[in-house]
Amino acid sequence: MTYLASTPSRTLSEHRTAVRDINKTLKESAAAVLITLDPALVGISQDRFYDVVMDDTILLQGCLQTFRQNRERFRDLLVDSRGRPVNDDLIPLRCGRSLQDVVAMIVRTHAKRHFRVVLGGNPDDPTSRAGGLYQAISTYLLHDWQVPLVPHYAPLPVALVRDLGPRLLDLHDVAAVQALTSTPTTPDPAPAVTTSEAAPTSRSHGDAPGSVSSSAVPVSLSSPEAEFWWEALCDRSVAQALGNPTPERRQELVQILVGVNDAVRSELFAGLTLTTLQAAVCLATAFRQLGRPRFLAVFGRPGRPATVAGLATRLRDRGIGSRTDLLTLARATESLLRT
Repeated sequence: MTYLASTPSRTLSEHRTAVRDINKTLKESAAAVLITLDPALVGISQDRFYDVVMDDTILLQGCLQTFRQNRERFRDLLVDSRGRPVNDDLIPLRCGRSLQDVVAMIVRTHAKRHFRVVLGGNPDDPTSRAGGLYQAISTYLLHDWQVPLVPHYAPLPVALVRDLGPRLLDLHDVAAVQALTSTPTTPDPAPAVTTSEAAPTSRSHGDAPGSVSSSAVPVSLSSPEAEFWWEALCDRSVAQALGNPTPERRQELVQILVGVNDAVRSELFAGLTLTTLQAAVCLATAFRQLGRPRFLAVFGRPGRPATVAGLATRLRDRGIGSRTDLLTLARATESLLRT
C-alpha cells in the first residue's frame, strides 16, 4: 500500500511511519485474524495474504465485510496511542490515522492494482491510462462499499470522472456507475440453468479416469459463486480478452467454472495471486483450448491436481502473476496448453 492522504500538519516522516505501521498490521495481525474467520481465505498463506486479497475484488470485499461483522475480534488492533479501545471510525488509532483513513487507503490500493491490470501503465504515472484515471478518481475513493464498484470505475472516461467530482459518491451500486457511460456494461440477464443443463462436477468411483459422471449437480446462477463468475465474464476487459463471448457461451462457462477443483484455487488462484478477472480469463481460455471433456478431467472434481500444479509452475516460470494483463495471460495459457 503506497497511498495515504496527507495534510500540511503531517510531515513526510510521519506519513511514511504511518504507512509502514498500517501495512505491517494489515499483513500480519489483521491477516492472522481474517484467515480464521473467512472460509474463502483457506489455503492462502499469511505471507502472501496481503497481495492475494488486495488484487481480488471479491476477496477484499469479503474481508471488509468479515471485519465489520466481527469487529470485536480485532479489538486489540483498534486502540489509540495510549492503548484505549477506539469504537469511532473517525478517532485516530495507535498508528495516528483513523479507521476511516485506513479503509480509504485500502480502497485506493485496490483501485491502483486493478487499474494497472485492466488499463495498463503505472497508476502512479498520470500520463498512463491507469494513472490518468487514478489521479482523477483517487480523492473520491473513501468507503468500503466502493470496493465492488472498482471494476466498474475502470471503463469510465477520465473527463467524465473529473466532471463528476464528489458526485461520484452518490453512486452506490453497479447499475448507477454503468449508467454513466453511453455503452453500459450491464450484463445480459442470466438464463436459468436447469438440472439437465448443469455441468458435471463429480465422478463416481466406477467412472474411467478422465470421463465425466452422468450424475450432474444442478448449478444455479443465483448462487454466490456463480454470480461472481458471471460478473467477471461480463467485465468488458475480460470479454475482450476472450473474444466477446455470447451470453449463451458465458452461461456455459459459468456452469463449468463453479465446478473447478481445490487444486485450481490453491495452485492457480492463490499460487499465482491471480485476480478474479485473471482467473476467469485463464480458465475460460483453458476450456476453449481443451474442450469440455478434457477440461473437466483436469480442472473439474476430482480432476488432476498434479497437472494443475504443473500448469501453474509453467505459468509462473513465464512471469505470470497479478500484474499480468489479460491478453498476455490468455496467450500464455493457450500457448502452454498447446504443448
